[in-house]
Amino acid sequence: MTATKETPDVHAIKALIQSFFDRINASDAKGLATLFLPHANLSILRQDPARDPASDSPWSSVLLPHNAVPTTPHNADDEEKVTVVLRTSIEKFVPMIEDGEKRRKGKPGPKVHETPDLDATDVKVDYLFGTAWSPFRVTFDGELHHYGTFSFTFGKVDDGEGKVWRVEGLTQNYRRATGWGEGNELAKGSL
Repeated sequence: MTATKETPDVHAIKALIQSFFDRINASDAKGLATLFLPHANLSILRQDPARDPASDSPWSSVLLPHNAVPTTPHNADDEEKVTVVLRTSIEKFVPMIEDGEKRRKGKPGPKVHETPDLDATDVKVDYLFGTAWSPFRVTFDGELHHYGTFSFTFGKVDDGEGKVWRVEGLTQNYRRATGWGEGNELAKGSL
């Protein structure tokens, strides 16, 4: 199979997505805000019950660590549902990240790392508008905690030095991996 060369816009959007994850992992809330257009919307949705990617995800081959062994599928009696965990603007989200970082500072806790799969990310561009469907996974101390997709919308705007892509809207859809409790992740600082 022949690899297709990415257009400059697709390459720029994937670089923006990587910057988003880099800033999330560095807890750089102010830097994160620079990647968004003013008043951009953010939503976080959780699917329940917890389930391992191998049992239901179209992205299972890219979400699971290379050495992971799929576990037992979910119980058929468990109710399938989607819960809105958060719906806000970037201006309200940044202080939430900063407050969470302050609460965790100096306290023991897992090393959290969020990873996109840019090779599996599907980007579409229509002139100054773009979308991306990007699978991701989050590990706590190297163990898969949750996984899902980010659905981004982008606008190409003039930043004074030329046209650049910025995030206009973002919806995160995730599901916990099995073995993790059903507590309030937002209160604990880990969505």
